This record gives sequence, C-alpha cells and structure tokens, in this order.
Amino acid sequence: MKRSLVLFCVAVVVSVLLLPSCGNGRTQFVVESDRQRDSLERIVAAKDSLINAVFADINAITENLARIKSRENLITVSGEEEGGRRPVEEINNDIAAIDRLLAENREKINSLRHTAAQLRKANLRIEGLEKMISDLNGQLAERQGEVERLRDELSLKDTQVAELTETVAERSAEVEQLSGRNLELENQLNTVYYIVGSEKELCDAQIINKQGFIGRTLTVGEYGSVASFTQGDSRLLSEIPVGHRKVTVVSSHPEGSYEVVIGADKTVESLRITDPERFWESSKVLIVSYK
Repeated sequence: MKRSLVLFCVAVVVSVLLLPSCGNGRTQFVVESDRQRDSLERIVAAKDSLINAVFADINAITENLARIKSRENLITVSGEEEGGRRPVEEINNDIAAIDRLLAENREKINSLRHTAAQLRKANLRIEGLEKMISDLNGQLAERQGEVERLRDELSLKDTQVAELTETVAERSAEVEQLSGRNLELENQLNTVYYIVGSEKELCDAQIINKQGFIGRTLTVGEYGSVASFTQGDSRLLSEIPVGHRKVTVVSSHPEGSYEVVIGADKTVESLRITDPERFWESSKVLIVSYK
C-alpha cells in the first residue's frame, strides 16, 4: 500500500514537471506555422500583384496601340479625301499625341520585361508572355515607322506648299505688273487731245493749214507737238466747251457721232460727243477753230 502511494506521488511530480515543457513545444510549433503561413501569403500576394501588373500593362499597351491607329487613320483619310484637308497644325498635334502614346508604350513594355524577370526569379512563368512582349514590341516598332513616314510626308507637303506659295507670289507679282502695263496701255489707247482756238492762232502754230485760193479749206497741219492741246480720256470726255461763233471742226470725225450745241445768241456753246467710240476711231485729235 505504501509502495503504491509512493509510485503515484512520483508520477504526479513527473507529470507536473513535464507539463510546462510540452506546452512550450506546442507554442513554438504554432508560432512557426503562423510565420510560414504569413510568408506564403506574402509570396502569393506578391505573385498576384506581378501578374496583375502584367495584365494591366498589356491592356494599357493595347489601348494605346488602338488610339495610335485611330489617329493614323484620321491623318491618312483627311489627306486622301477631296476637300477634306485639315490644317497642318491639327495634323502636327495628332502626330505629337502619337509620339506621346508611343513613349508611354515603350515605358509599359520595359515594365513588362522587368515584371517577367521577377516572375522568372519566383519560378513562375506565364504561358506565352515572352512572345507577347516580343509581338507588342514589334507592333510598337511598326507604329513608330508609320509615324516617321507620316512625318516625312507632312514635311514634304510643307515644302511643296512653301514652293507653291512662292510660285503663287511670283505669279501674282507678274500678274500685277502685267495688269499695270495693261492699264497703262489702255489709258494710252483712250488718251485723246483737243484744242479750241482761232484760225489765226492755229495757223500760226501750224496746227491747221488753209488750202486753195477761192474759199480756202482748213486742213490739219503737220504739228509735231501736242503741248498746246488739252489731254482727255475718250471714255470720260463727253462735252467740250467752245463759246464762239463761226465754229469749224477741222479734224475728221464721223457725222452722227457728235452734235454742236448752239445757244440762244447763235453762239456755239459746246461740242457734245454722242458716240465716243465712233467719234475717236478715225482721229485721236480734235481741232476746233473759230473766226
């Protein structure tokens, strides 16, 4: 009986001594498990973040490529349609916008390459990612080449426009010069001269001559200067004042192309030109004499 009691007491003591030791071991195991679980969760979260970044970059690149293509089509179509030419400034703005999208895509592709390298380090590969990056880079290069082509075309058109502008300016100057010459010639063609004077004055100046012995006839002399004549424009000259009697129109002008206006005292007040074109067709000089 005593022996059994002693053994029971020893067992109780041993149990009490062993109890704290078992508890510590279990606690350490739980802590280690939690740490490993947290580490795995962080790794999974990091991988998920990388994968999400991959798809975000791909989506952004794809959208940018679509925008670039849309602007390229806008530039091309506007240049091909008749009457649909857009201002050069607008086209330059489109090209600048394409340049910005291309630069953004280059950054996104570099980000994709960096992300792909991180995934490889984490022993995680996305099927076809490397090929996708390569294809996107190829599309980017193609778009870059298209932009350069558009920029060259625009530069060529600018040069052509500048040349055309210069040519138009030269032609305009020539036309203006010719117009000036034509106006000068037209004015010369319509310039007429007239003089109203006494027979004696006109004869002394050799503007008219008297021919014949009986009833001498007045004729136009060989005057060398029109300094004593009054200059006029046949298009504007409609009436020439006279103010004398016994008036004679010495120069040759068609009948019916003019009329002599006589006042109440039988004084010839004026010579009125009724048909300027006919009146001046035979002579650009009008000589009117009086006694």
